[in-house]
Amino acid sequence: MLTFSRRISNQHSVHIRFSERSDGDARLPVFLSNERSNMTFPSQTHGAEVFTVSRPGEGDGRECDALLTTCPGALVGVRTADCVPIAIYGASFQNTPIVGAIHAGWRGIRAGIINNAVRRIRAQGAHQLRAIIGPHISTERYEFGAADLESLVVVIGHQAVGCTESGNLALDLGAAVRKQLGQNFVAVDHHVCRCTASDPRYWSHRADRDTQRTALIAEIRTSA
Repeated sequence: MLTFSRRISNQHSVHIRFSERSDGDARLPVFLSNERSNMTFPSQTHGAEVFTVSRPGEGDGRECDALLTTCPGALVGVRTADCVPIAIYGASFQNTPIVGAIHAGWRGIRAGIINNAVRRIRAQGAHQLRAIIGPHISTERYEFGAADLESLVVVIGHQAVGCTESGNLALDLGAAVRKQLGQNFVAVDHHVCRCTASDPRYWSHRADRDTQRTALIAEIRTSA
């Protein structure tokens, strides 16, 4: 489990985890079973819906692609196997903490999942937002059709265009995410540059047709 901890106020910090193969399949009920009752995972649709979790476990299985919470002890998560998991966090001027988990595949990016999540966070008064980008498929392993790539260029710009190891057209998911975060004035705290299609620590739907999933889990913790 790759873990990050960041203090966001005198009273609160955020705790962010990215699971690996060795932690088990995040789709299974036994995944982090001792924490499961406090955890919310959405039924992901590759869309732009955002849900705010107000108590631990609320909204588990709800159709959306981003979860937000201001509730300490509520664990919000998304599952991935090539798409980009993004943890986003900040605090309001009243020091109310907020943390979110975003599932950003190419369809969700095109639909505006990142933009929608940031708008919802800012509507709660959060400022100085930061993000940690988790492991995802690399440009070199993500061959992409010209028509779909062009539809992303319209939204993102030519930063989304790359090429594979063999020189074919590819989508640069990492660049697309960083561009949209930047457009929304969200600073990238850290980018985990690990390719899910080539790093044996992760499952990959594109490379191996894996049905298993890894997870991003984020939570607010209250300081003692």
